[in-house]
Amino acid sequence: MRRGTILFLFLLLFGSCSSVKVNGEARFRLETVAKIKRNCKEFIGREVYLRATYLGWRCNKGCTHPRITRSDSCIADRTGCIYLLGTGKLDPITDKGKEFLFRGRVEISPFSHTCYIKVEKVDGVK
Repeated sequence: MRRGTILFLFLLLFGSCSSVKVNGEARFRLETVAKIKRNCKEFIGREVYLRATYLGWRCNKGCTHPRITRSDSCIADRTGCIYLLGTGKLDPITDKGKEFLFRGRVEISPFSHTCYIKVEKVDGVK
């Protein structure tokens, strides 16, 4: 009986710890633009989260265009600038300059061999 109780408590404890949450939201790791661009091949196909400023179509000079579409926009954090494919319904004019949390997958352009983010979801930052 005692062994069964200990096993139950052990499973209850570790089963409840399998998903760590902070303030009711899932926990995840924020990447930086510089780290993604520096290690592009390692990130290809991986889901990433970036907290960055949406630049719309006004990308920095150091931002290399992936040449996927003519309407690609970009984001920048304190480490650099990277292009996006898809904007998660952001407006390149009215949302420009605002900070957002971007979730997407890292891809590499077959045309320019440049890393970019294929956006899956965008959330506002308070």
